[in-house]
Amino acid sequence: MTPPPTPSATPTPAAPVVTPTPTAQDPAAVVSAFYAAINAQDYATAWKLGGDNLGFTYSAFAAGFAGTAHDTLTITGEAGNTVDVHLEALQADGSTKVYDGSYQVSNGQIIKGQLSQSTTVVAPTSPPQGVITDPHGGFYSRGEFCPDADAGLTTVDASGNVLTCVLESGAYHWH
Repeated sequence: MTPPPTPSATPTPAAPVVTPTPTAQDPAAVVSAFYAAINAQDYATAWKLGGDNLGFTYSAFAAGFAGTAHDTLTITGEAGNTVDVHLEALQADGSTKVYDGSYQVSNGQIIKGQLSQSTTVVAPTSPPQGVITDPHGGFYSRGEFCPDADAGLTTVDASGNVLTCVLESGAYHWH
């Protein structure tokens, strides 16, 4: 008779946990990520998220944002794979181009988009309402955080460029 096996000092490995891979991302999240990449000037990521499906070459796509300082995206609706948007594109000259439209998303990528410009808000011809300085008395720079109390206000940086305090990624920044 054979004696029963003795318990091993090495524990039996547990079965591996398999995490399911999502087959598609939330369409609104894809569109938001697309504009976050554009705001970060990461045009390669925006291109991969569907910029290549919008009818431009990569160089034309990236060059199309040259005069844009910051895009503020508002998702106004979502039905299936269609995401309705309102976009305010703050331009380097201080004006804002306003667009409305929609994107279609499939498998984590924008496959079609349509935006129509509804208006342009012209930059004020007079100087901003005054120079807003940082807590140390210096000028703010593009991209720096701005106090919530300055939301929507404009100032100038040390070179005289107009900056506007806009909401980006849940916090206010100068753009």
